[in-house]
Amino acid sequence: MLLNLAELWWQEIALYLPPKDILSLLSTHRNINKCLSASPSFWNQLLVRDRDYEDTTTSSEGEGASETADMRQAFLMHSFMSSLSLVKWLPISRDMQQRQFPVKSREGHNSCVLNGPECCKSLVITGGFSDDQGVTVIEVEKGVKSHTSNWGWTRLTPRFSHEPIFVYGASLTPLPPALSEEMEKDRFMRLRPGIMKKNVAKAVRFGGFEGGGYSGESNEVWVLTIVDYDYEDDSLDQFAVWEKIETHGPTPMARAYHSATLIHDRYLVIIGGMAHLESCMEESILDTKTWTWIDMKLNCKGEPRGRHGHSVVWDKRRDRLVMFGGGSGTDLLRTGRDNNEVWELKMKGIVAIHECLVRSRSCSDQEMMWEWSKIHKNTLSQKNSSARNDNDSDSDDDSEDGSNDADINLSPSESLCLGRCHNAMKISPDSVLLLFGGGRPSTNGMLGYDLANDTFLRPFVKGPLPVPRFTGVASFLETEGYVLVHGGFNDRIGRAVLDMQVLDLAPSLGRSFAGFPLDEDRQSQEAVSDDAAKNGQYGVHPQHNLHHNLRHQQQMNALQRLLLAQLHEAQMNGL
Repeated sequence: MLLNLAELWWQEIALYLPPKDILSLLSTHRNINKCLSASPSFWNQLLVRDRDYEDTTTSSEGEGASETADMRQAFLMHSFMSSLSLVKWLPISRDMQQRQFPVKSREGHNSCVLNGPECCKSLVITGGFSDDQGVTVIEVEKGVKSHTSNWGWTRLTPRFSHEPIFVYGASLTPLPPALSEEMEKDRFMRLRPGIMKKNVAKAVRFGGFEGGGYSGESNEVWVLTIVDYDYEDDSLDQFAVWEKIETHGPTPMARAYHSATLIHDRYLVIIGGMAHLESCMEESILDTKTWTWIDMKLNCKGEPRGRHGHSVVWDKRRDRLVMFGGGSGTDLLRTGRDNNEVWELKMKGIVAIHECLVRSRSCSDQEMMWEWSKIHKNTLSQKNSSARNDNDSDSDDDSEDGSNDADINLSPSESLCLGRCHNAMKISPDSVLLLFGGGRPSTNGMLGYDLANDTFLRPFVKGPLPVPRFTGVASFLETEGYVLVHGGFNDRIGRAVLDMQVLDLAPSLGRSFAGFPLDEDRQSQEAVSDDAAKNGQYGVHPQHNLHHNLRHQQQMNALQRLLLAQLHEAQMNGL
């Protein structure tokens, strides 16, 4: 009798199941498989549920087989990606990087992903410790078919409202497409007649150092605008504009190597950073609709000590900001210590701030209460920190220790992924990926973090390991399932590296990557051992490397193995 249920009822049942159980359900009977697997609306509902948003590149009102296949592929990709059990490095051709790609070796630069023209995304790389002020835009086809097409690029010489100053260690945060369009309206429409389509994308830059030797910290706000035109004569035009923004309200502390997190598609939350005298833990909020620094005195409980090179993600489902690691001191290599702490910031005041701005009233002290609490305490021993400044005492955090049992699970080499100037990105509503990081030494390792349970994840990594680094860039292509990394500083060779790699977050799908030419025979770099992490030196015994890989393979969790088996079974049954 159950097999005769209408499609709508089966959809309602399936929407309450996790991905692995959905695949099991579709494998139980041919009628259920036929009822659900060919329905694009079913796969679209699953994507909306699991992503917290609707992606227009994979949603369709049609019932065609290609639309259904794309949505099914998008769901499977997201499921593999979210589990963070298996990833694969794809080494981009060194010859292409050296001879053709315009962005050479650098550190402290910026990258972000913007909404591009038509069915494309624009991955932007710019700035950093370099005399190159150009903006390089990599065009990526949106959606699950991005791996099948070439990722072309354009180097743009930006136009200026004011001459931008050389800066490194700044943040570059993309603004939502709707806000970017609202800011522009018809401003660029009269440059040339015959415009058929226009795409405008924006990112906001804050802070950074303007002088060598970690000096000349800034608190300026700049906006980068990428404009794409499509004309009636089929010609195309693309240009970049840097504009200095005159902000209102109380001026925040100047800093670099801070975090900048956009929440509610409007408020840019700046936390921590480095100045020439110390690392700080000042929180500031910029309203990007009015370019006003919000005037408030936050009542923060248990605030962590000053730090730089940390990362912060917005955990929307639990209404909090989560901060990972970082380091102390006044430069990246000679002073201070790294830490592997994880903190959460409950922003009780952010909704009140929004309501107060709309209603033109002031907020009470209770409404403005922010609460810091430590989830995982720092387990890095002072004696394991090399080349430290003896005057640094800020590694001993006197705030309340985190109580999670997973504190003891991070090894010294794993802790480098939370060290200063690592890369972090939220790849699903419940998953964070942490890459590279740590100044002495830096690492080529990675970790995952489960926001729902506040525990660490250990992906099994395939492909040749890249060069260890920190203060490089990494951009997450969410609906495509890839991360592109570029540059960074390697403390072993004492300079920035010329190395660009792509990380496939769903290699179980067996996709053949055609975005860039690859070095199929690239040799893997050595993994950073625990001894190296403790002593600040590279080198790992080959046998240790073998044991390291075997250990990670054994840690491939039961969920991933079950998901793979069920995917194979579902495909055999016609999924």
